[in-house]
Amino acid sequence: MVGELSDWVHLDAIQALVHHATAVVVAIFLFGVTGRLIAYLIPDGHAKQIVIILDDIILLAVFALAGWRLLEYMWVRPHLEETPEEAVQITQPGQRSDAGGIETLIAQCRARSASDDELERCLEDKNVAAQQALAAAAARMTAEMRALDKVGSAKIGAARTFDAAQQAFAQYREAECRWRGRSATNGASANIYQACMANLARRRTAQIEEILRK
Repeated sequence: MVGELSDWVHLDAIQALVHHATAVVVAIFLFGVTGRLIAYLIPDGHAKQIVIILDDIILLAVFALAGWRLLEYMWVRPHLEETPEEAVQITQPGQRSDAGGIETLIAQCRARSASDDELERCLEDKNVAAQQALAAAAARMTAEMRALDKVGSAKIGAARTFDAAQQAFAQYREAECRWRGRSATNGASANIYQACMANLARRRTAQIEEILRK
């Protein structure tokens, strides 16, 4: 029901509007009470007039800030949305390019390894290095998304949704590479698993870095 409703109604925009409207109502109440206290406690004169004027200016600034944040949120959010084709490309890489990447990594390590043990260690090292590079890129993206949340509104949830995407990718990567390794027919299950993990981590890192460059 909620999913169907969200196709017709911009629920995030409504939440942001309610969020900002609540802040404005609270500000009006607080500054209204402050104005009455000023009128009651401060004797008539220039000081009283100045304080009242400052109170009105601050209240107008609150209105302007709330309006600007809401408009900025409405402008920023469309840039966060991707087309279905882009989502499929990120979360489900093509098998042909994956296989090519796996074979390339295995060939690179085989060329510099004198034994099967050295080949396995080489692939493990490539997997560790790829995972470290992915973690660094993900940390930069998380920082960008948190900054975006602060600039727009916490209701955008950019950092939260990126974290969910990373968790989904990690699950996909593990399942995909376990399947690739288990289905190997040449007895190289462990090598294919390590090469697959490194390959998918490299591809995900490249995707994140490309987004960061935009």
